Amino acid sequence: MKTLRAMGYVAFAAVLSAGLGAVISKVAAAPPEALKVGQPMPDFKMTDTTGKEHTLADYKGKVVVFNFCTQECPYSRGADPDINALAKTYAEKGVVFLGVDSNKNLEPAEIAAYMKEAEIPYPILKDVGNVYADAVGARVTPEIYIMNPEGILVYHGAPDNRTGPKSDATEHYLKDALESLLAGQPIEKDTVKAWGCGIKRAS
Repeated sequence: MKTLRAMGYVAFAAVLSAGLGAVISKVAAAPPEALKVGQPMPDFKMTDTTGKEHTLADYKGKVVVFNFCTQECPYSRGADPDINALAKTYAEKGVVFLGVDSNKNLEPAEIAAYMKEAEIPYPILKDVGNVYADAVGARVTPEIYIMNPEGILVYHGAPDNRTGPKSDATEHYLKDALESLLAGQPIEKDTVKAWGCGIKRAS
């Protein structure tokens, strides 16, 4: 009887340990805290859909908008037309837009096909293994990070305040942030909760 009880305790302990291990594993796999406004954007090395390599150093002295996006998310697709328009408007003012696709399920050829369909005017970089999403703490799509010419994060969050993929926005956070930045003024709302689909990370 004592042996059976002891075996039961051992089995229970093993199950408990396995359960705790799974919890710890999930916590360890969670993305780190999001980069805070005022911190430097981390370096990266990613390739766009044409095979061209991009690094942070390529954009030294530039205002850069990073749009974490994916065609598999209806929220990201819904925001694309407005972000496309902003990219075209602000390109004339020297602002660079870069898409970052961290979705584990998409290949560059699929992204390229969607870019043509959606008439996206800026490069989309493939974030293999969601390395850059982890580095900045990006969790959803779309999620915006704006870097100033000194390489510092000055805005993080949603592109606007829409409540659905096809709804209209009444506050345009991305546009307002760019206007303030280019005018040399403080950004009133520099951190806004991002909405959208969770990034499908590599296991």
